[in-house]
Amino acid sequence: MSIYDKLSVKKVINASFCLTVLGGSKLPQETLDAMVAANESFVEIADLEDKAGKILSEITGAEAAFVTSGAFNAFVLAAAACIAGNDPILMMKLPHTEGMKNEILIQANLRSIFDRSIQTPGGVTVEVGTKEHGCTELELEEAINVKTAAIHYIPALDPPRTDVLSLEKVIEIGHRKGVPIIVDAAGQTYPLERVSMFTDMGADLVCYSGKYFQGPNSTGFVCGKKELVEAVKANSFIGSGGCKIGRGYKLDRQEIVALIIAVQRWMELDHEEVRFKPAREKQSYIVSSLGDIPGVLAESQPYSYHTMGLRLTFDKTAEETAELVGKMRSGDPSIWLRRRRENTVLMNTLFLDDGDEKVIVERLKELLL
Repeated sequence: MSIYDKLSVKKVINASFCLTVLGGSKLPQETLDAMVAANESFVEIADLEDKAGKILSEITGAEAAFVTSGAFNAFVLAAAACIAGNDPILMMKLPHTEGMKNEILIQANLRSIFDRSIQTPGGVTVEVGTKEHGCTELELEEAINVKTAAIHYIPALDPPRTDVLSLEKVIEIGHRKGVPIIVDAAGQTYPLERVSMFTDMGADLVCYSGKYFQGPNSTGFVCGKKELVEAVKANSFIGSGGCKIGRGYKLDRQEIVALIIAVQRWMELDHEEVRFKPAREKQSYIVSSLGDIPGVLAESQPYSYHTMGLRLTFDKTAEETAELVGKMRSGDPSIWLRRRRENTVLMNTLFLDDGDEKVIVERLKELLL
C-alpha cells in the first residue's frame, strides 16, 4: 500500500505539465538521497546559502546567486532588492513603499498572473505601451522616471515573439537610465544555454524555478549582479535585523541541498536519452493505440517548453470535450490532460511513468467506445 493509499489521497497520472498544483516535478533518486543525507545534521542556513550560491553562480555565469522558496519568492525578493536595497530602514517598511523608488515597468503585452509577486513587497506595476500595439523604445524610455525601481521582463521564446521589445533592447535602455532588469526565467531551463544566456546578456536579476530542473516544487533561485543578490539575501528569511518581507518564505536545509543536486544533475543529464526517448515511445504507443477509434485524431507534437506529446482532436462539441476531460480527471487514478480550445486537447508524455500510457489509452477507450 502506497503512502497516498494510506492517506486516502487519489493519485494523479500527469499527462499535463509540471504544474505546481500537482506538486511540480518528480524528484530523481539522486536528489532524494541528497535530501536524506542533508537531514542527518544541522547547519547554519546562511553558510549553506552562501555555498549554494557559489555553485549556482558558477553554473549560470552570474556574479552571485541565492536559493529561494520557489520562483514566486524569487520575484518578491528581486523586487524588494530593487526597491529597498540593503537599507535596513527601508527594508523594514516593506510593503509600504511611499516615498521610495517603487515603480516596476512591464510591457503591456508581456503581463502574467505572476506579476502579483512584484507587487507583494510594495512594487507598483506600471504598464508601458498597449496590448494591441506593443511597446516602442521611446515609450519605455519616457516611462522611466525618478520612481522607477526596475523593469520586469518575461522572455518570449517559445515561439519567439516579434511584437515585444527584445531583452537586449530593454537592457540597453534600462542600463542607460540606471534601472536594473529583472527577468522571469522560471521555466527557461532547456535548452541548457538558457540557464546562463540572460545573465550573459547583462540582466541584473534572473529568477528560476526549481521544479523545471526536476528539483523540489518549493525551490527556486535568483542569480545576477552581486550587489543586488546581496540585497535579495538581506530581504530574505535569513536577513538579519528584524522580520523582513521574505521571512515567511522559509527553506529547509534539505530543500536547498536538493535544489543544488538537481541543478547539477540537470546540467549534466543526457536529456535525449533520459527524458525525450521514453516520452517519444509513450507518444508512439498512444498514437498507434488510438488509431482505430473513430472520432479522434492523435497527432504527435515535438518538444517545446517542457512539453512533448500529442494533440488530440475529437469529433465532439466544445462542451462534450470539456466533459471528457472532466471524466478523465475524476477517475481513479485521476488523469490530467490540458484542454486547449474547442475540441482540442494536449497530452504531455514527458511526465508519465512506465505503464501510464496504457492506463490513459484504456480510460479513453472506455469513454469513447
